[in-house]
Amino acid sequence: MMDHASALPAALRFSTEDLEANRQGLLSPAQIARMISIRQRRMLIAAVLFFALVLAATILIYVGQLNRNAILFGAGAALTVINAILVGRAGRDYMSVGRDLRRCQVEVLTGNVERVLRRGRASDNYLLRINGAELTVTKEVFVGFGHESPYRIYRASVSRTLLSAEPIS
Repeated sequence: MMDHASALPAALRFSTEDLEANRQGLLSPAQIARMISIRQRRMLIAAVLFFALVLAATILIYVGQLNRNAILFGAGAALTVINAILVGRAGRDYMSVGRDLRRCQVEVLTGNVERVLRRGRASDNYLLRINGAELTVTKEVFVGFGHESPYRIYRASVSRTLLSAEPIS
């Protein structure tokens, strides 16, 4: 039998200092640094994806016009729309994490955690349900929680990033 309380800090990568700051309703300095790192990595990935899609869309539109091929032209236009949607989502994520970093406040969810495994064709989705909130987590985090056991979960208030958790006695 797994000791769920000891598995959580490793799975969520938080320390006792992080948990103590979260209990006070604040982000810890280590969590702030981690959120900045995550935000920078996501922006780098979004920038690379943006330029790759711009290049692909430009080539498709150019070749479509050159050969008078409406399918290639349409594919290039569709890539442009998809790119705009992805850039909008990346911008929204960037701003929500930025707001968390400015506010430094933590949201607390308390109650029994229901573990839900949704099987998919390509991969499985691991969900935690607590007081009507659904949290998508990794398998390691999923395994760290006891099914239908009481927990206090701390997450960033705007981006909903899971920060730490503790079982309630």
